[in-house]
Amino acid sequence: MARMRAFDFPYEVVEVSCPECGRHGRYSKARFCEIVGRDTQLPNALAIMAKDCEHPRPSVSNINGRCRVNYPQLANLNADPKTKT
Repeated sequence: MARMRAFDFPYEVVEVSCPECGRHGRYSKARFCEIVGRDTQLPNALAIMAKDCEHPRPSVSNINGRCRVNYPQLANLNADPKTKT
């Protein structure tokens, strides 16, 4: 199964945040694609967005990485529509 690319993001505004450091940003999908590359897979796009973070991202070689950058909008994408507000 292919992963979503930056251009495939389901909303016109892309939110990126990290609960660890409090970083939060909102980008138009067009600007987001300019920054990370239109065909970049979303997990790789997070790495690009967090490249200047002071906390390393978790990886196979660094399981203690503290960077938790994510797409908060995608957390609720498959949630039960009855519970959405």
